[in-house]
Amino acid sequence: MFTKMGVKGWLPLAAACSLALVGCSNGGGEAAGPSASPGATAAQVKPMEIKWMVPTADLNANSHVIQYLQEKFNVKINYYSIPQADYVQKQQILLTSGDVPDVMFIYDPNQLFKYASQGLLAELPVKTIEQSAPKTKAVLDSFAKQGWFYTNLNGKNYGLPTTYFTGQFNAKQGWRMDLLKKAGVEKIPETIDDMTAAFAKLKQNGVYGMTTNGNSYYFQFWSIFGAYGVMPTQWMLKDGKVVNGAVVPEAKEALTLLADWYKKGYIDPEFVTGKDLDKKLVEGKVAYTHSTAVSSFDLNNPQSVFSSMKKANPEADFQVAPLPKGPRGQQGGWAWGTAGSTFAFGKHMEQQPEKVKKVLEIMEAIRNDEQVFLDSAVGVKGKHWDYTTLSDPQSGIKFIPPYDDTAKLATEGLRNNFDTLFAGGPAPVIFENALGKSSVELLKKYNIPVSDIFGKSDVLPSSGKYWGDLTKLKLDAYVQIVRGDKPVSYFDEFVKQWNDMGGAQLEKEANELYKSVQGSK
Repeated sequence: MFTKMGVKGWLPLAAACSLALVGCSNGGGEAAGPSASPGATAAQVKPMEIKWMVPTADLNANSHVIQYLQEKFNVKINYYSIPQADYVQKQQILLTSGDVPDVMFIYDPNQLFKYASQGLLAELPVKTIEQSAPKTKAVLDSFAKQGWFYTNLNGKNYGLPTTYFTGQFNAKQGWRMDLLKKAGVEKIPETIDDMTAAFAKLKQNGVYGMTTNGNSYYFQFWSIFGAYGVMPTQWMLKDGKVVNGAVVPEAKEALTLLADWYKKGYIDPEFVTGKDLDKKLVEGKVAYTHSTAVSSFDLNNPQSVFSSMKKANPEADFQVAPLPKGPRGQQGGWAWGTAGSTFAFGKHMEQQPEKVKKVLEIMEAIRNDEQVFLDSAVGVKGKHWDYTTLSDPQSGIKFIPPYDDTAKLATEGLRNNFDTLFAGGPAPVIFENALGKSSVELLKKYNIPVSDIFGKSDVLPSSGKYWGDLTKLKLDAYVQIVRGDKPVSYFDEFVKQWNDMGGAQLEKEANELYKSVQGSK
């Protein structure tokens, strides 16, 4: 059983199922399972117990992934099942109350650095990873080098980075071509000026040009900023110096355009909520999106955005589009880079090297053995999934009813984005096979990714202290400028606030980190 959670402790199953904190976790998260791997003898050592924290509230003792991993690796997984939306907050509560799991998923570097500084995490030497998970380390070194920034604090490594295959691609742009043609626009707008002209014509038909997730510090109008050569909150090189894209003059230039668009009625006034983006597109309330997935364009999927459009209006036409070009011919889209989040070990695991080795063995197999990946992350062929075109592995994987429903799939501990709960993304070649040839080709279409030079913006030593407040400051200031609550000149005041609230310190650290990395090459 787990140690006490702090104020209330772990509750019995019936009560725990109703709590958002732990979800339904079989009397405190102990998953039932076979006592040994297939073919085991009575003399075999009993399963090794592992307390494992992952971001989901849907796991239960009978979830496919739990049953499979326990049987395959002769372990007993005592899982923490926490809702993804509350994960960071609840994780911090659990850890600081003394309930530190053996292994845990940590979203961002600033959280990892905070926990490590508090003495909650075990050091995980890169040499240990190389010994127990050599293929995983090789993939990180070749495909996702930025990941090592995410786990390194003061020269010590505190976790195993994950890979993020789709992080090398920006989100897709899409236009409702039927709405454009109805407004008298015959081709996809290619430049900011083209978009301005198209938006003016769309307005005459009562259609907004665009909306965005104004509640997201990175998605907020990101393709428009890309047309001005900047991605707000990303660290970038400018004139040989590392600066943050949120405070450079090019960001002010983009905000000037956006404020003008909003004033003219080209932007959905509800953009600040970040809600119903696809719904508004389907209903024909907006014509352009820059925050949709490749799957949105798939007419073979009855649940896709395009299919929903067709149901509402058989004449609907939705096309993938290039990123808009700005006044200097620049274009680009936010991309996270190929390194993902991190798995870290509780401090007590420094005294349990065999358990660390076992966890790394499990992760090594999930990430690099295609059959283990399929069995643990996709499920049973014919039950959970099949090939999109039967008997054609190159066509990619599709989930079959009832597991084509995301909520149903989640109860099995499976995900339709092929990211695994207990190891992160698989090796790139395995991920490509799962997606299928045509999906990979679509991802590469109109792909002009712009990534932070460090991968994640909050990788700096003082990120845990300042980054949360800075991203909120940026979010609020940009919204106020776009809506006209503040004049564009307010941007200069925002820059001063940013620097005073820790931005100047982070810029100093960013330049020091960049120089140290360059010097080590």
